[in-house]
Amino acid sequence: MSQAAVCVVVPVYKAAATLDRCVQSILSQQVPGGLQCVLVNDGSPDNSGTLCDAWAARDPRVRVLHQEDLGVSAARNNGMALADSEFLVFLDSDDALRPDALQTALAAQRADPDAFVVWNHTTDAADPAPVTQAGGPLPPAALARLWQDCYLAMPWNKLYRTAFAQALQFNKAFTLGEDLQFVLDYVALLQTQQPQWHFRQLTAPLTFYDCSCGGSLSHRYHTDYCPVWVQHFSKLNAMAEALHAPAEDLRPLHRAELRVYAEGAADILHRDPAAPAARRRKMAEVLREPWLRTLLHTLKAEKSYSPYYLPCLWRSRLLLNALYCSKFHGKSWLFGKLDWAGYYLFLGRRQR
Repeated sequence: MSQAAVCVVVPVYKAAATLDRCVQSILSQQVPGGLQCVLVNDGSPDNSGTLCDAWAARDPRVRVLHQEDLGVSAARNNGMALADSEFLVFLDSDDALRPDALQTALAAQRADPDAFVVWNHTTDAADPAPVTQAGGPLPPAALARLWQDCYLAMPWNKLYRTAFAQALQFNKAFTLGEDLQFVLDYVALLQTQQPQWHFRQLTAPLTFYDCSCGGSLSHRYHTDYCPVWVQHFSKLNAMAEALHAPAEDLRPLHRAELRVYAEGAADILHRDPAAPAARRRKMAEVLREPWLRTLLHTLKAEKSYSPYYLPCLWRSRLLLNALYCSKFHGKSWLFGKLDWAGYYLFLGRRQR
């Protein structure tokens, strides 16, 4: 088979209920230049592997790789190594491409050859929004804003140049946030290999993201949550600064990072498997993290306010836990009161 225009790589694990929907959404795309689909059965204990083989027997565009349970990063790495295409797309086995998604992304790429094409997604399987090329070019400096707007952190809403992607790897050491690491590595590679690159943002939702699966990693507790996000956010901030992200994008980025970290710190008290005293010690250690102190210093210099600023500055487990509980345990009114109380302590000298 000659090189295809696009290859879609799908890691498959316990996907018997959704795999047919996913693969059908791929194979129904009418892609000029041809289409490939690589299904990587990551040691699924259900009949996902059998379903993968059935699709390969039915359609010559489908290739199947069976591997031991090595994790999603290894599945994506091994899948993209098999891709023989100009461009590459990742898709999770519980998600789906909307009709005409690949044609639209590829057309945008052809019209703007230096672009890194990224697109929006929907969580509504019946979303009536049209699939179009609406949107436009954004400079590399928009990276921080794209992270805020949920375009950057995931791997499955982007059109990668296969040769560039195959020069990289998803980091198998991470089970949380590895997608962001890969995207940032890809951006860094574009900086060196394609100096005129820029983002092309498609605002139409081209991917259906199924967030109904309670077993996804985003719902699991990770004992190393805060240390891992220190690594991810350090890399994100360094990249945003290297690309000269404007201050109006960096301020909300830093506030969001503090929120993610602070809520992760508070979550230690509620879901960490250690004994209560050990949980408190672990939370106290997390609040002494040097990266956090640097972030708080940055927020101060930016005159930027976050409800988590003072609890983290004071290393107050009680106050931080009060914010966490009021936000996630149905007492939003209390969160609001604590938020405004903190803001008034600064006498309006900080930007919300």
